[in-house]
Amino acid sequence: MALNDGMLRLSRKRGMFADSDQDPNVKVLRMSSPEYMSAFQACDPNGTGFIDLQHLSDALQAVQVAAEVGGFCQNVSMRQFHSSTCCFLCTRFGDGARLSAVQFCELLYYLHNLRLIFAQLDADRSGGIECGELHRAFQLSGADMDAGVVAQILSSYDADQSKALEFDEFVQFRLEWDYYISAWDLCTRGAPTIEPGQLLAVLAEIKRATEPLGSALVALGLSLRYIFHAHHPFQAETCERLIVRFGQGSYYLSFEQFCNVMVSLKEMKAAFCGFDVEHSGSLNIEELAAAMTRLGIDLPSPLVAQIGQRYAASNTGEIEFDEFVQIMVEWNEVWRERWRFGAAGGARIGPAQLREVLGSVRVIYRVVSSMMQVVRPFNVHTCRWLVAKFGTCLAGEAFAQGLTWAEFLSLVMYLKDAHSKFYAFTRPHSGFLSADELGAAMATCGIHLSPDAIDNIRRSYDVDGSGTFEFDEFLQLVLECQLYDQVFDVRAAYPAVPSPLGAHCPAS
Repeated sequence: MALNDGMLRLSRKRGMFADSDQDPNVKVLRMSSPEYMSAFQACDPNGTGFIDLQHLSDALQAVQVAAEVGGFCQNVSMRQFHSSTCCFLCTRFGDGARLSAVQFCELLYYLHNLRLIFAQLDADRSGGIECGELHRAFQLSGADMDAGVVAQILSSYDADQSKALEFDEFVQFRLEWDYYISAWDLCTRGAPTIEPGQLLAVLAEIKRATEPLGSALVALGLSLRYIFHAHHPFQAETCERLIVRFGQGSYYLSFEQFCNVMVSLKEMKAAFCGFDVEHSGSLNIEELAAAMTRLGIDLPSPLVAQIGQRYAASNTGEIEFDEFVQIMVEWNEVWRERWRFGAAGGARIGPAQLREVLGSVRVIYRVVSSMMQVVRPFNVHTCRWLVAKFGTCLAGEAFAQGLTWAEFLSLVMYLKDAHSKFYAFTRPHSGFLSADELGAAMATCGIHLSPDAIDNIRRSYDVDGSGTFEFDEFLQLVLECQLYDQVFDVRAAYPAVPSPLGAHCPAS
């Protein structure tokens, strides 16, 4: 679908992402360039009218040398193009395997314009675009990216680890980001932000547009670096979680946040494929743990097994890339709170700190489904009960007063499970339970009570008098009911043992 004039004015193809001039007269001049045609003919000695992918690098090198002699490529590296860059170019302008003379000239004109952009961005004339220069280039292109994200982008294309993008690396960066920006423009139609359904459409369009590239990269054995190859379409739920993670509390993603999503997806795909040793498109639990560790999230093996079982969509227990993205998006926010527990994870946080943590880790319990659900902060009373349930009593403590890192991770899994059960019984997108729904939700947590008992509980725990239960209220009553249930079981089994119900409760 072509972009109309209004959409073009709002296009993200600006600055270093600007398209080259499509003037027909300029195209005629391209075809008459002796350097272009000489390079093409040298790599097509049999006169077939095509250059294949294997000879494209030689043809490009010949043109570069001619341009250097003519004084058109100062401060631009003359090294040969990497095979992956040639693959990108051959797929963009040809059929992925070969180029006609016209396509070759189109490709060269594209590179000519990229050289001009590259020269403008290389402010210190070093022959490479360093992180500060790339950051400035994003800003001038209308994307005010975080410097750390720009550093990630540069690193992902810096094949020789020189801490700068040489021209060959810049070309590959630009080619890949052309796909991202074209898909954004097509699906947003000039809008400044996107919601989950539109993000799903953008990702689907990128996948559709790049399928030929994925096949070509596979033939070269380079598919592991590519985001969308051998990947099923994303689920809507994955897009919702990406927006929760990158939208900073908003239901919509700005263009800058979308760029952050694409950087993160590329990093996750590299880790995923790095441990998918059989190229099956899925990870087992051991491979999942290794991929998470590569991305900086080193969780205990039993917890990784629980996470894998929770997310695996198939009966095989294997994690596909879509589920892997959901896992990484959610647990990245949890992992960022690791610092609170000391270097070894043995330091404890108390109820007040737990309340603060649960307020910053949104994806533990916030769910996006057609609207951004707002979950009010946990109160300290509920956090005391959570600490008592998952913490370990130290000497002199009637109830645990703090949580270690390992205990906090167990708490997170409990909260995710509890919220799933809570949300399953809420009225569509309401975020709360009615009195009629309360009994069914409690039953899924193993608490089976009579209607009269449920009614008494409703009156006791509906602290704000709304007649409904929000998640923190539901969690509070489940915690207490489960504790009392355990106490009565112990009392029934050991009647001579004094009941702990006379002790102070955790919330005291």
